[in-house]
Order: sequence, then C-alpha cells, then structure tokens
Amino acid sequence: MTQSKRDRRGFRVAGLPAVLLAVTGLAACGTEPGSRSCTETAIAVADVTVTDRVAPLTLTATMTAGGKPVQGAELAFFIAVGPVDGKTTGRRVAEETTDADGVATHERPDGVDGLLVGDRKIDRYSVEFNPINKIDGVQYCRARGDAALTVT
Repeated sequence: MTQSKRDRRGFRVAGLPAVLLAVTGLAACGTEPGSRSCTETAIAVADVTVTDRVAPLTLTATMTAGGKPVQGAELAFFIAVGPVDGKTTGRRVAEETTDADGVATHERPDGVDGLLVGDRKIDRYSVEFNPINKIDGVQYCRARGDAALTVT
C-alpha cells in the first residue's frame, strides 16, 4: 500500500509541471500580442470633441499590420461612461468592419444624446479587435486603441 501511495504522489508531482507548462503555454499563444502565433496589429483612433450633443457623431479607427491596412476586421467600438459608484464602465456601442484602407467608421446620426447615458459623463472611447477567425488566411493578434471623447 505504501508503494501505491508513492506511485500516485509521483504521478501528481510529475503531472503538475506538465499542467503548469500547458497552462503557461496557453497564456502566451493564440491571439495575444507578442505570442509569435499571430501577426501583430495596431489600431489608431483620434480624439473627438463634441460641441453639439445632437449633431451626428462619427468615430473612426484604422487597423494596420506591419504598417499596411487590414481589410475585413470586425472592430468593436466602446464608450467609457461614468462614474457610477466611483467606477467608469465601458459600453459597447457598435461593431464595424474595416474597408480596403483598414478604416472602420461608426456614425450615430442622433449624436452623443443617442448613446442614452443620461447625465453620466463620457470621456473617451475605445476600439478593440478580438479575432476569432483568420482573415484571408492570416491569424492577426488582438489590438486596442483609445482616444478622448470630449463633450463640451
């Protein structure tokens, strides 16, 4: 019976490093930037200043890989709303696809008021790319761009 316990304990010890190695390997693979298993990307966004809350609002992002535009990427647009209970939260407002120039544009004809945030402050927006599938046979890395969204 003592031999059996040693065998099981030896298996656990031998198995634990293998599990840790597998988990550590997973954290550095897939679509994480720097993982070497995807093509690095960048998202450029520009600050936006709104002076009329009901005027059409346009948010634009450009996605590139190696300085070249990426066409066909699904980009998610978020606004930062807050504070609520002392915390600022992100709110997804749209998903747009990049064109041949790598540009995705989200237009809100009813402006900032159409975002329905009440009296909470909007101070920035983010655009994220979280790839699930390859685009034209290329696995791109995830990326994010942030910019100010100032409402005066």
